Amino acid sequence: MKKSLLIIIWIFAHIIGVSARPTFNIKEFGAKGNGKSLNTEAFNNAIKACSDNGGGVVYVPKGCYLTGTIEMQSNVELSLAKDAQIVATPNLSEYKSYVCNHDGFQHYKMAYSAYWNKALILAINCQNIAITGEGEICMHHIEDPEGEERIRGPHCILFAETSNFTLRGVHISQAGNYNFMGYHLENGVFENLNITEGYDGIHIRGGKRIIIRNCDILTGDDAIAGGWWENFAITHCNLNSTCFAVRVIFPATNFEFGHSVCNGPGKFPQRNLLKQQGLNNVMMSAIILQPGAWHDVSGKLSKIYIHDLEIDNIYNVICADLKRSTWAEDIVIERIKATRIYKSPFQIQSFYGGWYEDVTIRDVDIQYVGRTDDGVRKIEIRPVSTNPQIHPYWGMYLQNIRNLTLDNIKLSYTGEECRSAIGIENVFNVDMNKVWVQDVPGKDKIKSINSELSPTRTSNKYIPYIDPYAKKRQ
Repeated sequence: MKKSLLIIIWIFAHIIGVSARPTFNIKEFGAKGNGKSLNTEAFNNAIKACSDNGGGVVYVPKGCYLTGTIEMQSNVELSLAKDAQIVATPNLSEYKSYVCNHDGFQHYKMAYSAYWNKALILAINCQNIAITGEGEICMHHIEDPEGEERIRGPHCILFAETSNFTLRGVHISQAGNYNFMGYHLENGVFENLNITEGYDGIHIRGGKRIIIRNCDILTGDDAIAGGWWENFAITHCNLNSTCFAVRVIFPATNFEFGHSVCNGPGKFPQRNLLKQQGLNNVMMSAIILQPGAWHDVSGKLSKIYIHDLEIDNIYNVICADLKRSTWAEDIVIERIKATRIYKSPFQIQSFYGGWYEDVTIRDVDIQYVGRTDDGVRKIEIRPVSTNPQIHPYWGMYLQNIRNLTLDNIKLSYTGEECRSAIGIENVFNVDMNKVWVQDVPGKDKIKSINSELSPTRTSNKYIPYIDPYAKKRQ
C-alpha cells in the first residue's frame, strides 16, 4: 500500500529542523547536573530565552538534572547529550498539568482532568518542537497515592494541541503513568526511541499524520495505544508489553501497522490491575482494534492495513471487536507469522456494534499451543469485555462480516487439541483459497453459522448476537 510512503513524504516536508539554529546550554542558566539540585527554573528560563530569540536548541550536557515540569515552547529543540539524564523530582507539587480550556475534546476522554494530565515535560499549543539526543529522561516510577488506581503519578511527556514535532533518539524510562501522552496532535515523528517500563509507551488521542518508526518499546502496559487517528503509521518497531502491543480504543482511518516484531512475555510487569488478576507479564495481543472499549463513541475503523508482523509467545495474535455505534470497512491483514499462541484465537467479531464491510486475510501462518482441558471443552462464545476471549475454536473466529477473503492461510497447533479450527458466523460472502488447518480427530475444520458456507442458511438479514449473560449482569 502506498499510504505509508505518502505519510512519510508529507511529514518530512513539514517537520522543521532546528539543529542549525542558536544553542542555549542549560548550565548557562544555572543548571547543576549533580542529581540533587532542582533545575526546573533553569530549564524553563533556557527554553524561554531560546523561544524569545526566534528558536533554536536548548542543550542538556552530561550530568544528572533533577527537575519538575519542563514547559516546551514553539521552535525549540530540547537536545540531550550522551550521558545526560533528566530526572523527575519526587515532589508532586512541582508538576503542572494540561487542561483543555475549550469545548470539543470530550470524545478524547480525560482531556479536562488536571490531575490526570500532570507531566514532567509539557507542550501545549506548540509548533515546530523536538526532543532529541542520546540521553535519558527518567521518572523512577513516581507514585501518587491519590492518582489512578491509588498509584499512578505524572506522565513523562505530554504534548497537547501541538503540531510539527519530533521525538528522536532518547531513552524514556520508568514513567509514573504514560511515557508519552498526546492530545490532538498533527504532523509528528517518533523515531529511534527506546521506551522502557512505566505504563503505556506512546498513547495518542487524536493524531493526524503521525509516524512511529524504528522504536524499541518495552512497557508495563500497552506499548502503543489511543485512537481518533488519521494517516497514522507504526513501522519497523520492536514491541513488548504486559498488555497489548498496539491497542486502538477509538475510531481510526488510514491506519497502518507493519514490519514489526511482537514477542512475549512482557519483560516489565504491570504494576496494577493485571498484577492483581494474576496476569502479570502476560502479553495479550499484537494488536487489538476495539473502538469504544473504554466509553461509548460513534465512528468507524476505515482503511486498516496490518502486515508483515513476527509474533511469538503471546495470548492472542489479533483481535478486532466493534462496540456500540461503531463499524468497520476495508481491513487488510497479510503476511503474519506467529508461533506459540497459547490462549485465544485470531478473532474478528462484533457483538454489539455494526458490520465489517470488507475484510481480507492472506498469507497468514499461525501456530497455537493445543488445549484439551475442561476450560476449552465446555466454553461458550461470549462478548469481549476488554481482553480477547477463549472460544470453542482454536484457530479463528470470524463474525458479522459482509465480504470476507481468506487466502493462503495455515493454522497448526502443538500438543493436542479438542476443538474445531475455524468458526464463521453471520458472514455473507466468503472467498476461500488455500486454507489449510491441522486436523483434530472427530471435529470439523470449519463450523459455519448463518453464513455463506452454511447449507441451512435461510436469510441474508443480519442476526445480532443475543448475550445470554445480560440479565445476570443487570
